[in-house]
Amino acid sequence: MNCVALVREYYRRIDACDIDWVTRLFDARAAYSRADATYIGGNAIALFFGEQRKIRGRHQIERIIMGTLGNVVTAVGRFHGVGHRGDRRDVGFVDVWTFNTSGLVTRRQTYLARGNEYVRE
Repeated sequence: MNCVALVREYYRRIDACDIDWVTRLFDARAAYSRADATYIGGNAIALFFGEQRKIRGRHQIERIIMGTLGNVVTAVGRFHGVGHRGDRRDVGFVDVWTFNTSGLVTRRQTYLARGNEYVRE
């Protein structure tokens, strides 16, 4: 599977809560940064996806962009779902994925769009 197909498959699998598949996508030495947290190594990433990530819902992908080197993919979209208390979650995101030659993720950076209320005076 090429990198773009893997990224598309990731969103399908995470929305289906296929945590085993998701965690196998990451290299054992991978780093995943989102918001103010960074998870380094396969065990930390598996712990995040398996126990700490409490949201459930679906990702709506607007576009996927392949970098010129072929191993960096950027996904732009929106997440619609609920938190662990049933509270509504609706947020835009940009994910930047970096893959190694084996097709495993070595780096993922998630940027979350939280709205302009955070920059108002």
